[in-house]
Amino acid sequence: MPKKQEQMIGLLFILVGISIPAVSAFVYQQQSLGIAQTIRNTQLWVNNFDATRDQWAKNGSSPYVAAQDEPDHCVYGEKGGAGSRNGDQIGDFEFEDTNQTGTIVSVKLRVYGHASTTKPNQCYFSIYLWDGTSWTKVMEVKNGNVYAWQEADVTSYLPTWDQINGAKIYLITEAKGGGNGEGGQACDAALLVIDY
Repeated sequence: MPKKQEQMIGLLFILVGISIPAVSAFVYQQQSLGIAQTIRNTQLWVNNFDATRDQWAKNGSSPYVAAQDEPDHCVYGEKGGAGSRNGDQIGDFEFEDTNQTGTIVSVKLRVYGHASTTKPNQCYFSIYLWDGTSWTKVMEVKNGNVYAWQEADVTSYLPTWDQINGAKIYLITEAKGGGNGEGGQACDAALLVIDY
């Protein structure tokens, strides 16, 4: 093989050796950037209480569950009073609207509240979600006597931006053993968290 051909082949190997890692690095960088740019997060807090259901005690001003600020604003069950009877309801709570677009990855309902079922007749509460067509029970709050965040995946109920903008919730007292309970449950904040 002539010397010129050997030099050309050597040069080709060097170029290929440099090109492959450079192209791989470029493709990896573009894929990484694409992922980082497509997953975003929006939080829509409760911004309205329409009093369709108004059987719980309330503290502060409407909409009561728009921020994590207990005890200033919250809804709760009083011992032997408002919100302590099995089936007592409060709502409807509506969320902020959004003009976001894009493919929805997940929708979570987050609620900050407490309810203990360790005592006889202690109340807890369930949360029902409106999806534009029907109400569905999506969560039970029975997490003890200390406020804590609880979360439910509601993506299957709110798969579109229109449904998210029309979403609302109400809370219902569940008295352990049925009948009248001792109250003790409370809700301080609620929001939808959308990844898209």
